[in-house]
Amino acid sequence: MTRNTTEGGYFLYHSIGIYPGKEEDLTHAMAEFSKVWAAPNDKQWGYVLRKRQDFIDRWRRLINVPKGSLTTVDNVTEGMQKILRALPEEMLRGRRVLVAADCFPSLHFLLAGLAPKMGFTLTTVPLSEGRAWVETEDFLAHWGPDVGLALLTWVTSIGSSKMDYPALVAHGRAMGSLMVADITQGAGLMPFDALNPRVDFVVSTSLKWLCGTPGAGILYADKDLIPMLSPEGRGWFSQNNPFSWDLDKFEYAPDARRFDTGTPGSVAAIASLPAMEWFSKQDLAEVAAHNRRLVDRIIARADRLDLPLHSPCDADKRGGAVMIRMPDKAEAAACVGALGVEGYSVDFRGPILRMSPGFVTEERAVDAVFDMVGEVMARRRRRFAGQGVRTGKSAEVLESLATGLASGGVKVVDLTAQLGPETPILRLPTDLAKNTPKVAIHRISEYDADGPFWAWNWLELGEHSGTHFDAPHHWLSGKDHADGFTDTLSVQRLIAPVNVIDCSTAATADPDFLLTAAHVKVWEAQHGEIGPGEWVLMRTDWDKRSHDEALFLNEDPDPYEDGSHSPGPSTDCIDYLLGKGIVGWGTQCIGTDAGMAGKFSPPFPAHNFLHRDNCFGLASLCNLDQLPPKGAVLIAAPLKIKDGTGSPIRALALVPG
Repeated sequence: MTRNTTEGGYFLYHSIGIYPGKEEDLTHAMAEFSKVWAAPNDKQWGYVLRKRQDFIDRWRRLINVPKGSLTTVDNVTEGMQKILRALPEEMLRGRRVLVAADCFPSLHFLLAGLAPKMGFTLTTVPLSEGRAWVETEDFLAHWGPDVGLALLTWVTSIGSSKMDYPALVAHGRAMGSLMVADITQGAGLMPFDALNPRVDFVVSTSLKWLCGTPGAGILYADKDLIPMLSPEGRGWFSQNNPFSWDLDKFEYAPDARRFDTGTPGSVAAIASLPAMEWFSKQDLAEVAAHNRRLVDRIIARADRLDLPLHSPCDADKRGGAVMIRMPDKAEAAACVGALGVEGYSVDFRGPILRMSPGFVTEERAVDAVFDMVGEVMARRRRRFAGQGVRTGKSAEVLESLATGLASGGVKVVDLTAQLGPETPILRLPTDLAKNTPKVAIHRISEYDADGPFWAWNWLELGEHSGTHFDAPHHWLSGKDHADGFTDTLSVQRLIAPVNVIDCSTAATADPDFLLTAAHVKVWEAQHGEIGPGEWVLMRTDWDKRSHDEALFLNEDPDPYEDGSHSPGPSTDCIDYLLGKGIVGWGTQCIGTDAGMAGKFSPPFPAHNFLHRDNCFGLASLCNLDQLPPKGAVLIAAPLKIKDGTGSPIRALALVPG
């Protein structure tokens, strides 16, 4: 396939959003802000507050609401919290708050936490049977007069489903319920009028189709409701006159400004203004038509590959994104990884591919993406053809392995460092984290009065000491995997073919060497493709430093300023490998990330991404110079520690003798 060299392969309007010239416009806006803010004069406040007001006014016009009814918030969740905590207590106490199961999870987390504090019952309407979204009829069926407030998700993020919004609002009026509309996934693509039908509150962000930045959220409140709202958080900007500083005469501003608190943040609004200015000049009907044509093309190409929709088939019930169900998560990850290497921006959640074409997306990119998806699926089918069927052959393989081990035809290589008091241990800044103590070995007895016929010890060590295994639960991104502990993981995954990428020369010359996706592709061209379910190890010969902890850790005096210097993977390297469906990644350094990975975006990608995808990490390995690039089998089994996040291991490799 032809590599995407333009913005035309961008399918992430459900996430961030771009438009032609965004980088230049944003650079100019931030440069202007920097110049004004750094000037030795008193012009700064007038500038930023005017820009913030311009942002507010553009949002007002976008959703057709009057002056004084809209203000800024950091994000949708904050906006929702401000609304709830501003309501008179009697409006929700003893009543129900209604929300669909496919609302954005952050909002559900907020509501679940506030329910016991505010005295309301949270009712979550379940997903429709066999579907990834809640149907309008199901939501209405749960909505009675005891509902004090309903959260209406205009377009959902998980299925791009769109309920019958006018019907919902009409029903809410009949029930006497307050209504909050979350329009995040539709604003900028489809017209929205907060007054027709009239809704009580609106929350949104300037990301997605509006192509803005994080932190540029909005909150709209119906002007008839504002006088009865008393926001919990208040400050000098909550007043009509911020400079009214009489401590005994605080009064809320008569409009949406009462939701402001202290000095309002303005940088996100300033950064989002160029996108909103560009958007205001576009023909919304043509924007929607362009999206519809490309989505129709996506659905047609998915159908040719027998990939089912994870979104409504009816275009009138669907937003601008479309979700495609892959056979499994590994296949989705492999497709996204392969596409990313070729410059096409698509993402996935579990087995679901998420695609949202917008302003810059080109039709030829749709075909290129699905050509690649078809290739990845075909490759995987070839790889796994016949697995689990040829039991006779499997028995022969095991017999051959046993014979090879007994005869020396198969050699066992120990990849494990000695574990003892001298073992280097990772050190973090003490004000950031509590550190693992040094390994200690305590003698119980040795053929003496404490045990005349035996010798034994007890150990004091951390799970991540020496040559060790990182389980998914080790990192925040992997905390929700039920099989992410050392005692719950699948042992079938621990023994697998291993790929060893030799970076020893480069790492010797540059201790900050990063292995990139491009490096891996060159290696694959020479040695063969990395397959799903395989280990990947980065050889640096760093184990030759392990006799000296200072040399092994290679830290700077100030870990906050410079961190440590050791080789590791780049972010795109880990992305690419996970896209291949690997089982885990390992290094010869103290951890699975590069020493400088705390400064990456996101920080520590090996930890973040590996464990997010329920994959494993290995650190402080030894003797990788004794392994071939391909052809060996790695055995990396952690102790079965209850709720274990990791474990020291005896890592072994089987190689041809």
